[in-house]
Amino acid sequence: MGYTINLDHEYKLIRYKHTGNIKAEEIDKAWQEFLSMKEFTEGEYNLMSDYRNSQFDIHRSEVHMIISFMKNIEHIVRGKKQSLIVDNPYSTATSEIFAERVFEATGFKVELFSTPEAALEWLRS
Repeated sequence: MGYTINLDHEYKLIRYKHTGNIKAEEIDKAWQEFLSMKEFTEGEYNLMSDYRNSQFDIHRSEVHMIISFMKNIEHIVRGKKQSLIVDNPYSTATSEIFAERVFEATGFKVELFSTPEAALEWLRS
């Protein structure tokens, strides 16, 4: 796997960093880890996802599967926040589509940022 997951108790965050090509299967595995964390499922922890130096390798049909998965966990993600830190045009476009669709489907607030500082500021607001 090309990712790491760390808990940040000070800011009540799950920090997720992924580098290289990102496939839908890897996102699924990361989400299984998030869902095994009581801080996320029962606590008030949000997600900071850092996708700098990476690129999504996800097909349009897989985006639909990800949204369907998110609908199944709506009771966990509704009202939570996820910041996505991206630094290339393709990842930005893919992330914008995801952010819009997942909010409409589940109420999970996802915003895009270019720096960790801006992402953290939004998550803390």
